[in-house]
Amino acid sequence: MSFSFACVLSQVDTLVEACRALRPDSVDGPRDTPWNTRDVAVTTPENARIVFTAAKPFDPASQEARNLEAIGITPPGVTHADHEEHA
Repeated sequence: MSFSFACVLSQVDTLVEACRALRPDSVDGPRDTPWNTRDVAVTTPENARIVFTAAKPFDPASQEARNLEAIGITPPGVTHADHEEHA
C-alpha cells in the first residue's frame, strides 16, 4: 500500500529527522527528482509506504528546467514556435 502527500520544502528535513528518530531504517531519501521535487519515502510498521513530495524553487537555468522543457513543459510566459496555432 502506498500514499503520497504534498509538503513544503522547508518541512522535509524536520520530517526526515523525526521519522529516523523513531525508526532509523524507515526513511528513504530525501532525494531530488528530475521533475524538480524533493521526495522522501517512509515505511510504516504496517509496511505502508508514505511518500512526501515537496516542490523545489524553479530555476530556469537548471537541469530540471531543461528536463521539463524536453517533454514540453515550459514556465509561464515562455513560448516556442511549435506551440503557435497551426493553419
